[in-house]
Formats: sequence, structure tokens, C-alpha cells
Amino acid sequence: MQSLSILVLWIIILLFNAFYRFLPQAIQRNKWIKTLAVIIAIVISIYGTKQAIHEYRNHRFAYVCARDGKILKMKNFTWDITKTITQEGNVIYCINERYGDASEVSIKPDKTINEYSIHNGIDGIIIKFTCPDKEIPNFKTQMK
Repeated sequence: MQSLSILVLWIIILLFNAFYRFLPQAIQRNKWIKTLAVIIAIVISIYGTKQAIHEYRNHRFAYVCARDGKILKMKNFTWDITKTITQEGNVIYCINERYGDASEVSIKPDKTINEYSIHNGIDGIIIKFTCPDKEIPNFKTQMK
């Protein structure tokens, strides 16, 4: 219920700011309307800043070395990554003990490559490359 009231409040604030610019100059010069517009702009700025800080603090990523599967750099990433090669020659990186929705994981390779897939596995989330091992670039894996 609290999130609904916050949503309604934001809609009212945004509507006021949208209509404020269309008000006649005589009304815009009114001191209490000017003050209200400034206060609303400050509230929107504070909320936006809080939201940006929250998203930054909750951002999870690991920069992975393609050669051996070691994590070179990470932030809020509590899982280990292991590299294996299947009998078919595919290279698999497993985010061990990370269970849940595989669509929450994305990767950004250092160079453009479209020969990979991300799916759930027995030990965790699997990042499977179907290209030769030497063609796999280092990549950054991110969690939503």
C-alpha cells in the first residue's frame, strides 16, 4: 500500500511541474506557487539521487579472464566461477551456487561475439560459448 501512495504522490508532483510551465506569467509570479515549484523540483532531485545511489550500491559484476575463468575484478559478487570444456569442445563458465532466474545474468564481452548462451545448470548459472577457446574474449558478467 505504501508503494501505491508513493506512486500517486509522484504522479501528482510530475503533473504539477508539467502544468506549471503552461500557467500564465501572472500566476507563475505568485510567491507560493513559485515556492511550491522549487520545493517539488528539490524533492524530485533528492529522490533521483537516492535512487541512483541505491542502484550503484546494489550493482553486482565480475570481470572474468577468459583464459582460466579467474575473476580479475568484482563488486558485490559473492560467487566463484569455474571454467570447463565439454566433450563437444564448448567452453562453459559456471557461476557456482548462483541459482534462480538465468535471465538476471548478462555478459558484456570485450569484443563482439554472439556465440554464447546463458542458462541454469545443476551447479549454478552456466555461460556456454560455442566458439573455440582461443576466440573467447574476457567478459564482464552482471547481475540484475
